Amino acid sequence: MRSTRISAVALVLALAAGTILTASAQAGAVAQAKNVILMISDGQGFNHVMAADNYVGAPAVYRSFDTKVAMTTYSASSSDFQAGQPGYVPANMASDADYVNHNYTDSASAASAMYSGQKIWDGDINMTPESTQAPLVSFFEMAAKAPFNKSMGAVSSVEITHATPGAVYGHNISRNNYAEIGSEGIYGSNPSANNAFYDALNYNGNFTVLMGAGHGEYDNNGSYSPGVTDKYAGGTATWNDIVDGAAPNGWTFVDEKADFQAVADGTTVPAKLLGIAQVNATLQYNRSAGAPMNTNVPTLKTMTSAALNVLGQNANGFTVMIEGGAVDWAGHGNNTERLIEEQIDFNNSVQAAMDWVEANSSWEETLLIVTADHETGWLRGGDNPAEGEYFDVNDNGQYDHGTDYAWVQDNGEGNQPGTSWWSGNHTNQLVPIYAKGAGEELLLDYVIGTDANLADYYGLDAGEWNGDYIDNTSLFSAMTSATNVPEPATMCLLAIGGLGILSRRRRNG
Repeated sequence: MRSTRISAVALVLALAAGTILTASAQAGAVAQAKNVILMISDGQGFNHVMAADNYVGAPAVYRSFDTKVAMTTYSASSSDFQAGQPGYVPANMASDADYVNHNYTDSASAASAMYSGQKIWDGDINMTPESTQAPLVSFFEMAAKAPFNKSMGAVSSVEITHATPGAVYGHNISRNNYAEIGSEGIYGSNPSANNAFYDALNYNGNFTVLMGAGHGEYDNNGSYSPGVTDKYAGGTATWNDIVDGAAPNGWTFVDEKADFQAVADGTTVPAKLLGIAQVNATLQYNRSAGAPMNTNVPTLKTMTSAALNVLGQNANGFTVMIEGGAVDWAGHGNNTERLIEEQIDFNNSVQAAMDWVEANSSWEETLLIVTADHETGWLRGGDNPAEGEYFDVNDNGQYDHGTDYAWVQDNGEGNQPGTSWWSGNHTNQLVPIYAKGAGEELLLDYVIGTDANLADYYGLDAGEWNGDYIDNTSLFSAMTSATNVPEPATMCLLAIGGLGILSRRRRNG
């Protein structure tokens, strides 16, 4: 299929004017996706994938997908974007090892861009970037409304109200308003000062899966601990409704590992599933240093199978976001061991999703997208790369520590690969997208630039990665086009003149 190429500068103008056409308009009819499974490894860059693959001794299953493209991640808080400049410049990446440590996004704005098609401020969830903020409708909400009436779901290995799952269903001026976000998801609305107008965004009764961490009675080691924070599940009143069985909208609440497994096995499949594992912040990452794996919680793989069994009951189809959320936490902590642990669980969950499609659906009616919201940690290879296994930033013919981009070093199956961390925060580098199934080719219609050095940065196969990249807002357009869910007129992006009202916001991790 022919790709539509737009220059990097033209991207800014096109985004601001709302003139990028939907892929269906560019390329004609494509296979319609009944189901969309969006899987996000939060904080995953190309080197995160490589590190886990080297440890396992085999490539992640999604690396075999035919459709691969890179993606920009910067937000409306980017000073370059506010100045009308492209938020990612390949030449700068190739010449300055510190380039990606500036103008990076946060998970709230990145998730909102992917789900709603708009660049927004860091720290917000589905709110327009202007002085008088208004809620944005996510792709998941749009698909849940008539006439589509698809089920929608959000699954994560971290709190159900964290930025990436929260943006599936939430609308808030701060990602840190966990209790408000949780109440909105569980009740369908949350009439507080920040979101009294959300009754209209009640998901048409089709929000049927919400799963992750955030239990109000267990600590991060999976130990019963009454009194730990319940804000991640909506606050005290909401948490009491959940455990008392009084939560509205027909939720079936589960928190025991065996009950998650029963849904994953198909033994018991409720109409609506609210699953909060018996751990507070993350399934595994936040357990104490040196502690064994928490044994009382499901894996992300188990939750993936359970979610798809529940969602798959809707004859109209479904949309779901499934997140490996603690890959980002490992990046912030520069913890390679737990990064690999979290990435493997995410990779296993992708395999579970593929198994479900092949057993219960087909690739002719289901679209699976695997990606990241941004890279975290500026992960590179170790300090002594072999000749030819690094990108020579200063082009002096030798490896210079801190300047050149070493490839992750493969030390054999079961051995920690050679890596180094160069940041404790997010970065502005490109991240990978892998796609399979109905409408996968639509992603290629949104290519807006090429970083010819992409494969050389990370030791990738240049035949598979030619450096083409899309913007993260185009993920929304590709999903709406694949499902024939129309983009509403209200989703048009701000004009360049309106960018003057944007202000730099404090970044949240």
